[in-house]
Amino acid sequence: MARATERGARTGSARRAGGGLSLQTFAAFQLRDFRLLWLNNFSYALVQGILRFAFPWLLIETLLARDFFLGAVSFALGVPVLFLALPVGVLSDRWDRRMLMFVSQFLVLAASVLTAVLIWIGVMTVPWAMVMALFAGVGIAVGQPVRQALIPAVVPSERLMNAITLNSLGQNVSQIAGPALGGAVIALWGIGGSFGLQAILVGVGVLFIIPLRIPQRAATAPAAASLAGPSPLRAMLSDIFEGFRFITFGNAQIRVLFILLLASALVIMGPWQTLLPRIGQEQLEQGAFWTSMLFAFMGVGTIVSSLILASIPRIANAGGWFSLTLVIGGSLAVGIGLSDSYPLTVLFMVLSGFNAGFFMNLNLTLIQSHTPGDVMGRVMAIYTLMLQGGSPFGGLLAGLGAEWTSAGAWFALCGGAVAAVALVFLITQPGLRRMPSHPEPPAAAPADAGSG
Repeated sequence: MARATERGARTGSARRAGGGLSLQTFAAFQLRDFRLLWLNNFSYALVQGILRFAFPWLLIETLLARDFFLGAVSFALGVPVLFLALPVGVLSDRWDRRMLMFVSQFLVLAASVLTAVLIWIGVMTVPWAMVMALFAGVGIAVGQPVRQALIPAVVPSERLMNAITLNSLGQNVSQIAGPALGGAVIALWGIGGSFGLQAILVGVGVLFIIPLRIPQRAATAPAAASLAGPSPLRAMLSDIFEGFRFITFGNAQIRVLFILLLASALVIMGPWQTLLPRIGQEQLEQGAFWTSMLFAFMGVGTIVSSLILASIPRIANAGGWFSLTLVIGGSLAVGIGLSDSYPLTVLFMVLSGFNAGFFMNLNLTLIQSHTPGDVMGRVMAIYTLMLQGGSPFGGLLAGLGAEWTSAGAWFALCGGAVAAVALVFLITQPGLRRMPSHPEPPAAAPADAGSG
């Protein structure tokens, strides 16, 4: 009975949901497995939110490190993605995806516990911080492509944008709660307490994976060849190449989406993670809590825009709106970099969060809704590689740039550069501007007409 109800939610809820804003906004939550996946992703994102604030603050406040090491720790957190995302993407299309999630949770748990212990016994140093950030980054690299690829596996295509947006909404709430909670715990129990809290939250997240049911995938000819071939390494490289071939030659608009994603990761997201704590401390003269609240204010804006987007079943020109958000986001980054007023920076952060909700959700929706299921894991691995692999390089460059100029000046320079690049693509790519959030199913209208 429960399975029948779930099937009905997957196939028939779209029309019923259209009549009410609240039902449409949270339609994907009707699916049991999506709820479990969402809860796990929420707890996992909460840990990442604390982690990405705690490591830079550990270097700033406890180890008194230079700006270069802020970029280096961001690089250490993200660099494992460069080596692991693509193999994990292949495994996501071939192996037990739930087991990969367990492995990811265990690695992040171990990294959090070890970091807390090193701090509590008083032996934490800058090199140890780099090693622990690298360890945590391995866990993130293993888990991220799998989590992204599972969303279209547990929801129907007509609910994909809604499910992606609700998943992003949970991550955005984590973006508020994570750094703010981390900053509060640091104020109460010190930097070691924040890493202890991360370990507890990772353990809670495991409880949501245990009952998760993931649909079986039909075996494909490439999959069978990969499993039975004489050279597993050669088969894996072939599978990875197939994912890149789809992005490069399969769809011109998806190629542009990945180019813009990489540009934003290098020039916006990397400096954001690396330099915002320094801007809060030096330029705005704030401590750990109020600096962490900048991320929380951004999350408020993202939640609002995510709720708006979740209430819209389909966007005809989603590609054009996506490109516009990158122009706006870069312009707001210029304001943040130049501001020395905390209230004004808060305003820019809220607006940036509102804009970022549309940017990230539309980008992922456009990619997933135009990607075949048999290469979804590999495409999501490349997505993770661009997003989380590009960010550490951007963070490393941001640390060097901040020493050359200042944290705020480099932040503003990066924002202006990405806004200019996005504007060029917006003007010169009519195919991207016309790209819908998801293609209309061609057989849906005749079937509905016949049933009436």
